[in-house]
Amino acid sequence: MDQPAVPPPWELRHFRALVAVTDHQSFTRAAESLWISQSSLSRTIAQMERMAGLRLVVRDSGTARLTEAGAVLEPHARRILAAVEDAYATTTSRNPTLRVGFTWNALAEDTSSLITEFEVMHPGLSVRLIRCDDGPLAGLDDGRSDLALLRGTPPRGKVSHVVLRAEPRMAVLPSDHVLVDRSAVELADLENEPLVINVATGSTPRTLWGYRSSDAHVVEVHNIDEWVEAIASGRGIGVSASSTSTLHPHPRVVYRPLPDAPAVPVVLAWPRTHAHPLARDFVAMAQHIVGRGNGSTCDRCR
Repeated sequence: MDQPAVPPPWELRHFRALVAVTDHQSFTRAAESLWISQSSLSRTIAQMERMAGLRLVVRDSGTARLTEAGAVLEPHARRILAAVEDAYATTTSRNPTLRVGFTWNALAEDTSSLITEFEVMHPGLSVRLIRCDDGPLAGLDDGRSDLALLRGTPPRGKVSHVVLRAEPRMAVLPSDHVLVDRSAVELADLENEPLVINVATGSTPRTLWGYRSSDAHVVEVHNIDEWVEAIASGRGIGVSASSTSTLHPHPRVVYRPLPDAPAVPVVLAWPRTHAHPLARDFVAMAQHIVGRGNGSTCDRCR
């Protein structure tokens, strides 16, 4: 008879410690967030490493960072903690939460209606919007989000999704740029400009002009705030979906229509496996609200 599998020795406190260190990149701040002493946190991480037989966290000049092994483990830790939170809410009759991630824009003017009407349809449920700037799937891949509102089509095979609508692209210029007096610009007007790209979650590929490659003059940033500030300071121009002009205005940035650029799909995505029980209901509500607002029929993508 086969011996039963030995369960991993880690406890939830180990996963909470790893996630806290990841989020705060500091043992001091991570310990404060967990309401424990720094020495207790250090012992927990050290115990976790002994159990794994691997180094998971490295301290370097006051900053804590994950090793390669730690980075592999971290998304699993988040998924485990999220699953435990959901299970606890369900079994204790606490108000359940549906976590909806987004990167830099949610659903623009339809966001409030979607959340309000969904919560009315499901009394006791709370919909929580979570901004996740560090990856293109807005927390779906590490358990922070149950669903995600994305700009651009997600990688094939990783998630299921529907396309809710398409947003026109806009050129994003420093306020002193020579093209700001135009009512609209074309891609050809921008072909020799330095291009600011949000490499973590942006919707503008380097190949938008058909020839740009890694050798093109590209300014890389890692979130929407850095992106706007880089353009405002004149480091380059940007291209983004039209909702960005409303949700991320800046006194030194001007948005102009870019009619010859392809539109940006607005996508609602969820995990292919172990989806939240209310994921389908939320998708249907999002399709209804978006369709109600623009009279279009949403495309279903597999």
